[in-house]
Amino acid sequence: MAKRKPAKKPAPRRISPLKPGLSGARNWATAQVRGAAYSRKRMTRLIISAVFLLMAILWMALWLGGFFPAIKASGDRFAKERLMSMGFVVKHVDVVGEGRISETQVRAVLGVYSGDYLFDMDIDNAQTRVQNLSWVDTAVIRRLWPNRIVVHVNERRPYALWQENGRIQIIDNSGVVIQDANVNEFANLPFVVGAGASQQAEAFLKILARYPEIYAQTESCVYISKRRWDIVLKNDGLRILLPADNPERALALLVKYNAKHGMLRLDLESIDLRIKGRLALRPAVESRVKAVSIRRVGKRA
Repeated sequence: MAKRKPAKKPAPRRISPLKPGLSGARNWATAQVRGAAYSRKRMTRLIISAVFLLMAILWMALWLGGFFPAIKASGDRFAKERLMSMGFVVKHVDVVGEGRISETQVRAVLGVYSGDYLFDMDIDNAQTRVQNLSWVDTAVIRRLWPNRIVVHVNERRPYALWQENGRIQIIDNSGVVIQDANVNEFANLPFVVGAGASQQAEAFLKILARYPEIYAQTESCVYISKRRWDIVLKNDGLRILLPADNPERALALLVKYNAKHGMLRLDLESIDLRIKGRLALRPAVESRVKAVSIRRVGKRA
């Protein structure tokens, strides 16, 4: 009887060294390549996907390696050199609207010089520096390609003299002090006195200007306790005390009585209009002394 041959043992199964997830990815990639071999559309899509994948990997590597700032700096430097070679450098700085402020002062704070790269200047900061000059109200700075910087300046206009704590200064209509203004040069401007008077001067002087018979005789306007105004007239120093509320109505009343009785020509120390609808008159010191003397002489007689 023939011997039965032993059955062959099954060959050992080869196990992929790849993890199951990677094995699936490999199979998917293989399928994509095979499919692309038979379709131009799939081939194009595969190439585009591969390019995007490589770009993403490159971007991530550059970001993780911290190379982006250096790349950006190199790009900016290259662009600057190219633009400067094309003529984008400062050759002219024009200051328009200067009067009391000189072009030299504007150029000094502007910080831009001939030969500088046109786009190096920080427009906002330069504009702020120019506007901080004493006589400058507003300033607009523009680049005119390829080689010109233009500065448009609007100067402050002296509006009034302002005295506080014994110091007299020039202010504009918004109450801002013009530091470099010469007081003697503007001695004919309206004169306001007191803390806070600079900010309130324009509004009150506009009201006062509506009554030229009083405005023409006004020596100074005194702001009292940051609430109300007194008017001191020229020559005799007559003081007109106005109310805090509606001073225009009080001035209209004064003009009405002055037209009838010539009150501003009387020998008075003050006219008090603080009480609505009423005038309180205070004679000058000399008038009061004379009146007392006459009464005493009459008694003796």
